[in-house]
Amino acid sequence: MNIKLQQLIQPMLGKPCCRKRVSRPRSLSFGFGEKLYHGNSKLVDDFYGEWEVRTYRCAWRVLQNKRILCASNDAADSLDELDRALKAVEFGRITSLEQPADLDLRLEFDRGITVDFLATISDQDECFHIVFRPGNLAIKFTAGTGWEIAESNKPWKGRAL
Repeated sequence: MNIKLQQLIQPMLGKPCCRKRVSRPRSLSFGFGEKLYHGNSKLVDDFYGEWEVRTYRCAWRVLQNKRILCASNDAADSLDELDRALKAVEFGRITSLEQPADLDLRLEFDRGITVDFLATISDQDECFHIVFRPGNLAIKFTAGTGWEIAESNKPWKGRAL
């Protein structure tokens, strides 16, 4: 994995998972670190984490000891059902972000949980991003172009990592 990326996310490692959610279209998101309350009653969660990780339009699976606990393609009657399955998992603290293959990413946690993100689209839309809220930093991964970085509080003008 890119050394600059590893340096940028180093402060996220060791932070506890404070938020987890499945939302449309079966996107997966996590918050890490301190809870940052936004005061917007229209949003589903009252807060975000100081670090947020989210996937768009890619497959994902949550594993423990090579057993799938829940996944984006699970036969669930609703997003709420899939969200409940995710919320039942005790993730603990994030220990690493890895890139085991060119198009796949993996989060690892201190309780033996891993989350795999599998790029499954051919267009240039992002499939994964990381936002550090206090630092206004956004990092995204696109299957076609790789990693880019930009300021999260301005229109996207990403540059390659």
